[in-house]
Amino acid sequence: MKAIFNKQLVWPFMFLSFGLLFFAIGSGLTYRQRAMEKQGIEAPGVVVALQENYDSDGSTYTPVVQFKTASGQNVEFVTSYSSRPPAYDVGEPVIVVYHSQEPEHAVIKGDGQLLHVIFMLVGGLIVSIGSYLVYSTIRDLTILSPEA
Repeated sequence: MKAIFNKQLVWPFMFLSFGLLFFAIGSGLTYRQRAMEKQGIEAPGVVVALQENYDSDGSTYTPVVQFKTASGQNVEFVTSYSSRPPAYDVGEPVIVVYHSQEPEHAVIKGDGQLLHVIFMLVGGLIVSIGSYLVYSTIRDLTILSPEA
């Protein structure tokens, strides 16, 4: 009976694990972004170019941003988010957040928040469905079990 129990629970637990992974990724990205925005230094920046990225689905655009640190150092960085159509225009002003020790690892304030929320919502939905599947499978196995 134990082998049947394990086989019937494999897919519900995999579904639940997949949802937890999605939720964890969204939460981790949100935490990292908020920590950077809380601990970092804000500076005005400007989008100086759009880097075009090609793949089998077409092209996406990643902003290249330039800003000046509090110490006067000019820094240019490529953001980690790309989109189609471009989320920013060349010449568009943005607020940049950076750490004084690593200004080249800066981020655009608020960039990617929608993606983080989508990951958490999809993950939460999959976790809910996976939890129900695990619960109903265990319930069904308990009802069908000759030991009950």
